[in-house]
Amino acid sequence: MTALGSALTVLLALVPSQADPGWFWNAPHCDTVYGDGSVTITESDGETLAPTTGKLRAVTYAKVATLEEPNTLITIGKQSIQRSSDAGCSWQLLDKAPDDLSTYDVQPGPGDSAYIYSVNDQPIHRVHGSRVTSVLGPVEGGGLAALDARAGRLRVVAGDGQLYDSSDDGVTWQRTGVLPARDLFVYDAVVDPRNPDHVVLGVMSDGVYVTYDGGRSWIRSRAVERVNAFSLTISPADPSKVWMEGYDRDRATRFIWESTDGGQKFHEVLDQSRADLINGNKMWASPVDPDLIYFSYGTSFANFGADLYRFRPSTGDLSKQHNRNDGIPSLAFNPSNPKILYLGLAEER
Repeated sequence: MTALGSALTVLLALVPSQADPGWFWNAPHCDTVYGDGSVTITESDGETLAPTTGKLRAVTYAKVATLEEPNTLITIGKQSIQRSSDAGCSWQLLDKAPDDLSTYDVQPGPGDSAYIYSVNDQPIHRVHGSRVTSVLGPVEGGGLAALDARAGRLRVVAGDGQLYDSSDDGVTWQRTGVLPARDLFVYDAVVDPRNPDHVVLGVMSDGVYVTYDGGRSWIRSRAVERVNAFSLTISPADPSKVWMEGYDRDRATRFIWESTDGGQKFHEVLDQSRADLINGNKMWASPVDPDLIYFSYGTSFANFGADLYRFRPSTGDLSKQHNRNDGIPSLAFNPSNPKILYLGLAEER
């Protein structure tokens, strides 16, 4: 075998057969983000934020996601859909949405695709490369609590907990499984990144429901039956770890709860005496560390600003970094180095 052939064999051996996107991503090589101010970068858990060339305009709640496509991100804010192709250093406008995107979120799909959906509104905006198109969701006049996009299939969670699937990129939808219970109002839902049949719902008043068989059967989670379950996150590193932030109606106190069995049972790991917990702090689980989550609190009231919390549930270790923005409604991890965080920012004034 030639030296070149030997080197190629070694290189191929080093590349995973099913390489995760981080293998091909880079760290952002910039000190300043060239954009409208909606997204910044931090490598210090929020202690220092990269300056932006633009100033974010009110009223904007920016959401950001990293895609499988190397060094590609999508962000939404106000009525704009933007894309970065250089690991978040600069941003270009893809499309202007006819309606305000404040209640929308952005979910990465396969390759260079992303899906923009709302818990309250229609439609679903589909991003494929530089092209943006729109389709209606499965429930007329209703939004979605979660959307999961994989090659050949979309799975969504409707506001009543019903699952729907599409095999034609959202043009048509099929009801999947059964309702978890009657008359539910879903605040949030998460789909297991490794197994789309594992779905966890956070609902009004009745806590959490979980399915492991794509909605054919549901389990009502224990220890949180009388909780307003406002927000959820699941660990990509270990999907048996699920965290829920909510309000315990019996004790009139907000907590973050943890499940170590995929959502069947929960126990408290943080209460509102240690952090500013509200009705729906957004939370983000580390993609590589199953014992690390981030969550945020922010408001323009009294010029408070925003806090980014870093929390390790096993030890209770909690830290926070403050900035002058009105909030951090979104966070995404750089796939090549999850210590590099992309923050979607809020401006309310």
